Amino acid sequence: MSDKMDKSELDIINGDEPITKAKSDEELKTKSDRGTWSKHVEFILSLVGYTVGIGSVWRFPTTCMRNGGGAFLIPYLFFLVLCGGPLYYMEICLGQFTGKSAIGAFELCKIFRGLGIVMVAMSFVVLFYDGILMAWILYFIYQSFSSPIAWSTCGNWWNTPLCTQFGYTPNGSLNGTGFATNITVFSTSTLQTTPDSQNTSVIIRKDVYSSAANEFWLNNVLRRSSSLEDFGSIQTHLALSLLTSWVLICICMIKGVHSIGKVVYVTAIVPYFLLTVILIRALTLDGSIDGIELYLKPKFSTLLEFQVWLDAAIQVFYSLGPCWGGVITMASYNKFHQRNISATIIVVFMAGFTSLYGGLVVFAMIGFMAKEANLPLLTVAGAPGPGLVFVVYPEAVSRMPLPQLWGVLFFFMLITVFLDSMFGMAETVVGALIDSFPHVLRRWKMYIVVGVNVVFFVSGLPFTTNGGIYLFQLFDWYSSSIGLLFGSAVEVIILGWIYGFNRFSSDIKLMTGKDSSIFLRTMICILTPIAVTVCFIMRMTSYGEPDYGDGYKYKPYAIAIGNFLAFIPIIPLIISMIRQCSSTSGSCSMRLKSLFSPTQKWVPNDWKTRKEYTIICDQKPSFLNRVKSNLIGTHETPLI
Repeated sequence: MSDKMDKSELDIINGDEPITKAKSDEELKTKSDRGTWSKHVEFILSLVGYTVGIGSVWRFPTTCMRNGGGAFLIPYLFFLVLCGGPLYYMEICLGQFTGKSAIGAFELCKIFRGLGIVMVAMSFVVLFYDGILMAWILYFIYQSFSSPIAWSTCGNWWNTPLCTQFGYTPNGSLNGTGFATNITVFSTSTLQTTPDSQNTSVIIRKDVYSSAANEFWLNNVLRRSSSLEDFGSIQTHLALSLLTSWVLICICMIKGVHSIGKVVYVTAIVPYFLLTVILIRALTLDGSIDGIELYLKPKFSTLLEFQVWLDAAIQVFYSLGPCWGGVITMASYNKFHQRNISATIIVVFMAGFTSLYGGLVVFAMIGFMAKEANLPLLTVAGAPGPGLVFVVYPEAVSRMPLPQLWGVLFFFMLITVFLDSMFGMAETVVGALIDSFPHVLRRWKMYIVVGVNVVFFVSGLPFTTNGGIYLFQLFDWYSSSIGLLFGSAVEVIILGWIYGFNRFSSDIKLMTGKDSSIFLRTMICILTPIAVTVCFIMRMTSYGEPDYGDGYKYKPYAIAIGNFLAFIPIIPLIISMIRQCSSTSGSCSMRLKSLFSPTQKWVPNDWKTRKEYTIICDQKPSFLNRVKSNLIGTHETPLI
């Protein structure tokens, strides 16, 4: 179909007649045949699994502690309920109405039809580097079966002469803490080397302890080099773990929604059981209550700081996952008349609950570890980035009875949490490819899934090198937040004002039989756009540089690459907008109206409904009438 304005588009601009999207029954049936969830509960579990990711164990606890403890829950819940929830519901309805993945869901506004590419690009970039996280987790599970547990002792090939473990110091004396302080910088020539003679030296700064768990993480798991410039070589153990990760994800996706729908019964439920088991055990350990108190103790004065509210808003987008494309993609497999208010409430509640609950588990263990080590809680809890998961918790596990059991349980829990998010984003990429060429690729979906997983495995190999952790930190710092907030702001403005929430509410009513509440209208049209736009502007103006946490500074060229990564997802949208503008003809006013109107591909996924579906636009709606219809609702936009 040509993108140039045809007669039907001119008709809608001039207000002469509606666009009627009626085609042959056979063609409509073919386009709607994408498969659906076997049961609605599978869709809900998939959303829960996709939404609840490793950030609940990694990002949220430290963000909460850094921003006032229990007081941080006030802005977090505010943005979760009033911004994240409504936008989440809109994405579910958008995917269900169109029956398409994110890349084809934004035909409701011609000039912004490329917004779906932004979402797919963000998922692609995250999958590019996030697979290494699962590789690390799998390697820890493998090492958890060793006796004694691998990260609990010194004297191994990966340890330095200054390695410390519980009850042991480098000079052989007992100190009862397991930590060495005031360590001086030592020569890298004094370090032992790996079996394949690779230099895995780690410079340890003064006043930084070197525990056995920390050295296991740096010198065994990462085998970290001294900088990003010292890239080193691919580490076989991580490459094999990465391969295993993508094989598991591929198996989960191989049959599309049918296989994913069965896997989520395990991956979405088991984490809560394991978290509960670990929390009960942690509460029996000395010092755990101190950690929970640090985590939850409110500091209400922090609520006067704008940065706290900004961090809360950004954390909501990390916790819920709107604008990544996964929610739209999974909702596209829903039955057309499925109601989703209850599903949205369940998922939003579980996202908030899991973040809080996961923090309880982590900080209970941090309290125990700090007590055992006789160190301040903030010293232990301040581990940056993945260090919280891969240093702090393993250290605590090594001090528990049956450390192998607790190590396997904890890291298996991380696997179940991580799998859902990974194959949710991977399904977004696969769905985008297939929906771009449905007649050609749909029959080959199994091979597309395998091919995509192979691509992500190969692209993840640079992160398995000695310098891979620096590359990971660079990607993780820059790759998502700018595009995430920008995409969310554009999305909510399109739904609320360009297409118009009154019209979108009518589409929702066509699917579910229920009109949208004034509360939802107010959120989508007023509060959510303002909140997301302000957060985007603040993020742009206050974006710092990445810090690995041990004093390492990235060079200017790396910062430049990182900034380029931040804007990569936005580039396709700009290109798409230019293309739409250049391919639309007519007078200036006609072109503007066409560019901000739906395309002929904006049709409901139900083929029977689609035959009679029409869009009728007000010829010249006043600003006040548009505000009134969006916030209160009118009957001026009939659909069938």
